[in-house]
Parts: sequence; C-alpha cells; structure tokens
Amino acid sequence: MSTKNLLLWEKYRPKSIDDIILLPRIKSHFENGITKNYILTGHYGTGKTSLARIIIGKYSKDKAFLEINSSLYTSIDTLRNDIEKFCKTQPMIESDDPIKYIFLDEFERVSSQYQDALKAFVEQYHKNVRFILTTDKLNKISDGIKSRFTIIDFDCKDHSEEKFYKQEIYKKVKDTVCPQEGITIEKEQLVNLINKKFPDLRSIFVELQGFKETGEFSSVSNVSNKLKIYLYNLLYDKNMDYLLIFHFLSSNFGAEKIDQVFKLLGRSFVDWSINEKKENIDKLFKLNYIISDLHFRLESNTDPLILGMTLIGKFRDILIEN
Repeated sequence: MSTKNLLLWEKYRPKSIDDIILLPRIKSHFENGITKNYILTGHYGTGKTSLARIIIGKYSKDKAFLEINSSLYTSIDTLRNDIEKFCKTQPMIESDDPIKYIFLDEFERVSSQYQDALKAFVEQYHKNVRFILTTDKLNKISDGIKSRFTIIDFDCKDHSEEKFYKQEIYKKVKDTVCPQEGITIEKEQLVNLINKKFPDLRSIFVELQGFKETGEFSSVSNVSNKLKIYLYNLLYDKNMDYLLIFHFLSSNFGAEKIDQVFKLLGRSFVDWSINEKKENIDKLFKLNYIISDLHFRLESNTDPLILGMTLIGKFRDILIEN
C-alpha cells in the first residue's frame, strides 16, 4: 500500500515493538510473550493500542485473535455473541500453544454490567484465553476487573522517565520523520512542540503535519489542509467503514477538539465540494440544520466523539444517497 497520501500519524504508525517509544519497564513485560491478562492504561496517544496489536500479532502467530473497539460495541450481546463464541471455538490449526487472545480497546466505555460479565469469562477461560484491555481512564474500570489483570501504566512516574520519553520522541521526529518528509525545523521549535503536546505522540504528529504544509504551527482553531481534505473525501466515500471513521476522529481530534470538525463542515466544506465538482452538490445546503442541531448538544453531557460520528453519518446519508 502506498504511503504517499497517508497522514503522518498513519504513515509512522509502529509496526513492531521496537518501533514504539516505550519506557523500559513497560517493554520488559512482553519479552517472553503474553503470560498474563493486562490492562494498558495511561494518557491517550501514548501507544497503548499499537502495543496491544503488535504483541498479539507477534505471539498469536498464524492463529486468529479477536479485537473489539469498546467505544462502538458496548452491548452485553457482544460478550455473548462474539467474545464467548471466540473463547469456545477450537483453533483450526493444531498448535503446541493453545492460548488465544482477545483485545478490548477503550474499555472504559462499557457498563458495569458488561464488566461484571467479562469478569466471569476471564475466570472461566483462564487456561486458554489471554485478555488485553486498554483505557485512559483507569478509574472507570471496576475493582473486580482490575484485581484479575496486571496493570501497566504508560504515564511517566518521575522526571527521569519523562526525560527519557521526551528524548526518544525528539530522536524519532528529528532523525527519522523530518529527513524522510523533508521537514526543516529548529531544535527550539521541536522541543517546544514536544513539551506542549507531551505525552501525546499522536498529537505531535498532527501538529507536525500542519507545520510540514504551512511552515508554522497551527493554532487550536486551525487544522492542516491535508487533514481537512482527508476528512472531506471521507464524506463522499461510499465504502468507508465507520470503525475507520471513528479511529480517524479519535486520532486527529479526540473528544476535546471535536468542535473543530463542526467548523470544518461549514462553508469551507461547501466551497471545497463545489470546486471539486462533487456530485449531489444541491444536497449540500440541507446540511446546515444538522450542524446546528448537533453542535448545540456539544454543550450537553453527550460523548463528543459519538456526536462527531453522528454528524459524519448524517452528512454521508445525505451526500451519497441515491
């Protein structure tokens, strides 16, 4: 797959454990395989999801594993229909290692009832299934779950860990990303960017994307042109999977910046669609009321990422309907 049109955070997504910037105390847990059930916790954008996928891919080898995004699939039915079925299924390939792996991302989104039910599965299938959960809100995880898992905290414990992490980020950006992308950046600028966004490496890449295109760092209200065009094309893509949309929103905006999506889908989106001569342009003007209605709800307790998904879903329903 060509990486030419990928956003920087996608292009440099880790592909092996060595690609992930990890504190040594975290890396040491997985040198001999996945021997326990783990909760990976810590600030968003620090590599929890990447690490879970990579280590499961490494140690599951050719065997299937189950990954579920808990933000999208929160029903108890998911436990019964997907997780329990996977736990019970016999492997198609004979192996000396009978262990199977289940990865539940963003686990803080599920209910207490869901967590209670999963606790029973963890006990019932402890001989042949290993679970990995990720969360940036450990306080949302029940004590019953936490007591059955080894908790690995990605947040720095002291100044020495923070110094190590920042130095590794600096080296990755300065020695790998900048030369490959043709980015010229002063040391002071890069240090300031890392300090500003630390420990969210994903946000550092998003900011760097804007700097690559404009030569300056964007304010909170601005978004790089490449990111904006990526979003606009996504709205017209009939084959775009909603799970990919969710990852796009959470990776580039997050709950704290979802209001930027609403701003991008106003006049700027209409002008772009007209200039690009997109089909169904007459439908663009039906979209204003959707923005007004959903933007109002940002002031409520509704999950911003769910509102962002709803906004894009409603746009797509209008733009690509026959």
